[in-house]
Amino acid sequence: KEVERELWTGMLVRWLLSRVRIACGLLALALLLGCGSADREARARQVAEAYFQAVKEKDLERAASVYATRFFVTRSLTGWKRDLGLIDERLGALHSYTFRSSRWRTDFIPPDSGSYVTLIYDVAYARHRAVETLTVYKPFARGEFRIVDHQISSEGFLKE
Repeated sequence: KEVERELWTGMLVRWLLSRVRIACGLLALALLLGCGSADREARARQVAEAYFQAVKEKDLERAASVYATRFFVTRSLTGWKRDLGLIDERLGALHSYTFRSSRWRTDFIPPDSGSYVTLIYDVAYARHRAVETLTVYKPFARGEFRIVDHQISSEGFLKE
């Protein structure tokens, strides 16, 4: 009977230790993912603001350099430049941009595993205002933050 109780006690201790290890691992992972979120946002904002500054200065080559190559898989660089020309034609020259908000997520599933930061900006053009949403991505492996998605919403597209 005492041997049986020692056996049950040993099993219970091992079970509790395994649960403690799992909890510690999950806590460490949560801390790892949470830490650096301010830094992640700051670096993503640097990329977005480099884009806006390049567009403001009409330097399309520099603006294109902050986009990920995968952005241009679904559209050509020439087409993208033509789109920027249409934006300039309809909304006017870019005057200013103000950061509004951000959110981030981490994906662990390859091939797109990495950190994604979605940034929302209020943007003033010469003739109209817009809200621009940029998704900036940094792969886990190597690489820098680059823009992978860019959405522009403005009533100016409907008026011009």
